[in-house]
Amino acid sequence: MVNMTHITDQLTLIILKTTIWSGRKKLVPDDLQLQSGDVPPEELVSLGSKRICDPDQLKVFHRLKQTAERLCLKVGTRFLGGFAVPHDQTELLASKLEELSQDFALATADFVANYDAALKDWIIRLPSFEGPIRAAIEPVEVVQKKLGFSYQMIRFAPATQPGSLQEEVAALGDGIFAEVEQMARDLKEAFQGKTKLHRRSLGTFTNIRDKLACLSFVDVRIQPIIDAIEDWLRRLPVEAHITGGLFTEGYGLALLLSNGEQMARHGVGQWQVLHELIPEAEEIPLPEDDAPTVMVPAMIPPPVNHSPAPLPSLFF
Repeated sequence: MVNMTHITDQLTLIILKTTIWSGRKKLVPDDLQLQSGDVPPEELVSLGSKRICDPDQLKVFHRLKQTAERLCLKVGTRFLGGFAVPHDQTELLASKLEELSQDFALATADFVANYDAALKDWIIRLPSFEGPIRAAIEPVEVVQKKLGFSYQMIRFAPATQPGSLQEEVAALGDGIFAEVEQMARDLKEAFQGKTKLHRRSLGTFTNIRDKLACLSFVDVRIQPIIDAIEDWLRRLPVEAHITGGLFTEGYGLALLLSNGEQMARHGVGQWQVLHELIPEAEEIPLPEDDAPTVMVPAMIPPPVNHSPAPLPSLFF
């Protein structure tokens, strides 16, 4: 059973709210007075809608939205429609999100200032469709209200009747492994058909290690994956390409990281191996014949250098 409060007490829920004007309007038959067999240009018509603005003008807003999501995923995981992030990561993350908010505001001001000129350029590119485009143009004041970026940070505690929150928290580990799988999707290509690994590929390994380290308290299956990455990174040459046995080992690690289900199985297997080596206590009699036995800790192998986060109960 998941110790739910142990996990939720260490997480901040971050909600991103980004609105971006689509630059489209619904396509109606009268919009396109085409001759039989004519096909409207793809840059104008797509999926039953017409573009009334150059889509390149809106790319900056989509880029800022994606950047915000990547920042949250770098140290957190998707949860309840937002992102669950450890408390100790929120201060730096908030400063970065605030910068993005300002960038979004500047991009909005620039877009609004150039709105009329951009529409004229779009019509010049598609002179045959000037009528339908002009008929669909929205006032700049309306468009401006459809552009916005904000975020909220919430610390939460389960209610007395938390509904399905227990299940949502229990599934966090699987979600983290799925996100790592996406981060590692290109790692295999760095190894396949090659005999050495360029050092630039190490950035993906370290980014994955850092993300998992932030969230290791969420699921006991995570720490063995961190240990495997750190053990391999620690043995790499400082500057040279990675070859030979280390290359082969890295390829195996890349295959593991690119499969969320395999990571989960490996993590729980390693956790079980570690804890089977640590019996709770042994009975050792004192020298005196009449003395009672006492419970003392059994001898155990040196501990793995885990992160300082406390180890929660096993769940999977």
